[in-house]
Amino acid sequence: MNKSYRIPSITVTQEEPFAHDALNRKPIVDFVANILSETDGQPLVLAIDSPYGTGKSTFIEMLQSIMRQKSFQVVNFNAWKADHVSDPLIAMVAALDQAFPNNSMIVPDKMARVKKVAGIMLKHSAAVGLKIATAGILEMPDNIEEALADTASSATSDIIGSFENEEKAAKCFKEELEKLIAKLPQMGKKDTLVFFIDELDRCRPDFAMSLLERIKHLFDVPNIAFVLAVDKKQLEAVTSSVYGEKIDAREYLRKFIDLEFGLPNPPKTEFLKNAMQRAGISTAFEGQRHNLQDQFIRFVSLLADVYGMSLRSIERCIVRLKVVIAVTPDDHTIHIFHVALLTVLRSIDKEVFDKIITGRIGGVEAMEYFRNLPGARGKFDDLDGNILEAILVADLESSEGIRDYKERQKQILNIGDVSEESRSNAQHKLQILESFTGGWSIRSRMRRVAATIDIAANIRE
Repeated sequence: MNKSYRIPSITVTQEEPFAHDALNRKPIVDFVANILSETDGQPLVLAIDSPYGTGKSTFIEMLQSIMRQKSFQVVNFNAWKADHVSDPLIAMVAALDQAFPNNSMIVPDKMARVKKVAGIMLKHSAAVGLKIATAGILEMPDNIEEALADTASSATSDIIGSFENEEKAAKCFKEELEKLIAKLPQMGKKDTLVFFIDELDRCRPDFAMSLLERIKHLFDVPNIAFVLAVDKKQLEAVTSSVYGEKIDAREYLRKFIDLEFGLPNPPKTEFLKNAMQRAGISTAFEGQRHNLQDQFIRFVSLLADVYGMSLRSIERCIVRLKVVIAVTPDDHTIHIFHVALLTVLRSIDKEVFDKIITGRIGGVEAMEYFRNLPGARGKFDDLDGNILEAILVADLESSEGIRDYKERQKQILNIGDVSEESRSNAQHKLQILESFTGGWSIRSRMRRVAATIDIAANIRE
């Protein structure tokens, strides 16, 4: 097992973007790629909506690779990393400039014009008036100076004049952007430019709103498609923080977004398996008589589904498992079900974690807590649910409580009209409980594991 406690990101390559597709995102990526490929020249703003920590950035990387394979020109822009600038337009034009090949003889002239007009607009915003001479507009070909001639004479005009000048500059910017995009086929690219914006919801609120306004008013031109990776609820909260709680944030954002695509919840089992490999934990389970890694994956997957855990929360549990393995002496057994249960509980519900490790809750009562969770419907009705119940009873009930529990399960076996499923579950619970309560104190085992996990939870990755 390697000694790094940082789980590497999933690798997405241009040649094989799905080589490490632990979340089975390929069908969804292909679906969205087809939408972007069939815009018929119309501008489009598509939002990929999913909560923080659910793999949006990896999804976007895969989608970018596929669009490049389809010969689309792609612009990659991380809004969160750019929100230190005063105006999003600065960073957006810079990203546009970086995306186009500098060695092409087709692009430099058109790109220079876009940058110049953007520079004029930014100077206007700063000084409430355009200073064309200092912006170098007179050096630009094709009579752009004539298109903005009125701007120079009204550089110190009143508010109405200032508004008119901004409208002229915006119109000029869009015209130059269209001319730049029109050069894509000459570069061997498809007609549409695809502009990806990631982590918009993590930006400074005023920056995020300004960026959306810039897209709407300056980049709304033919043959450009924006893909926004966002947590829609968080973006709605950002909107309310800027414009006040009374605004209908959801309705307001519809002004900027044409289509929304909710990223489906990924299968937790495959993600866990992949994350444990990336974390280098898999080797720690080699040579074990039982497949402890598979048991951990099954159990954490079950609890992750019940609690609705994000992928990032699951990765934190894996890091804590790695810490537990690292500090456990070689001659001590790692009781994987306890580690899985207590690691998740410590991350999600510390109050119940504390009750369990201090004996302030019984096993039957603890199982009722799990069964009553909002996401638990039907999820504890299989073998893993029986194992969880048996662990809780063995660990948390007194000797008398365990005897009473066994009697209740035996009664189920002896009832004539009980379902076969109930009879099978009762039989499993008795067998599992017998294996957990044989020979020595399982409660001390849980408390020892819990103490280590409690300390490990103080590590901040």
